[in-house]
Amino acid sequence: MELPDFLGFEDFNRVRSRMGAERLGAFEFFDPRLHLTADERVRLAGGIEAGWSVLRCLHDYTLAYKNSRVLLWVQVAGTDPEAQIYHLAYCRTLQKLRRERPEQRLGLGTRLPDTDTWPKRVCASCLQQLQFQGYDAARTRHRNYSERVLEDFDLEAFFRQYPVYPLASKVLLALDSVG
Repeated sequence: MELPDFLGFEDFNRVRSRMGAERLGAFEFFDPRLHLTADERVRLAGGIEAGWSVLRCLHDYTLAYKNSRVLLWVQVAGTDPEAQIYHLAYCRTLQKLRRERPEQRLGLGTRLPDTDTWPKRVCASCLQQLQFQGYDAARTRHRNYSERVLEDFDLEAFFRQYPVYPLASKVLLALDSVG
């Protein structure tokens, strides 16, 4: 079925003008392999459990599940140091973990869950990978600055720079999973 060119359709343009819609919008057909459903968005806000195969590394090294950026934490019981941090990027720590524990279950979310067991600290290796706010642990001259960035890390500021949702499908189609 061929749709008419609505840009040349006078009735449509008249309605659009009365609505005050100056710019044309964009539309993507829903693809459940790439797009979150409303239910998935709600569950992701509280955190879900998944394997490596659903995780994507975007071109800026941030992590994505379908068309949403996510935080990642490792589902480890006990006092494992990896259980004390959450990740924002596909950093060296995560790359090593994926190689060593390919069956590891991961926690993914779009915000910090409201629980006492939640890791409270961002991964320094992720900040290094992203060079977030000039973070660079390798440069001794700026060590104090980098330590302050790590200590004062603000997830809301991070998501202002790296918006959570939605991510464009054309970007997602070009990526492979990290698993």
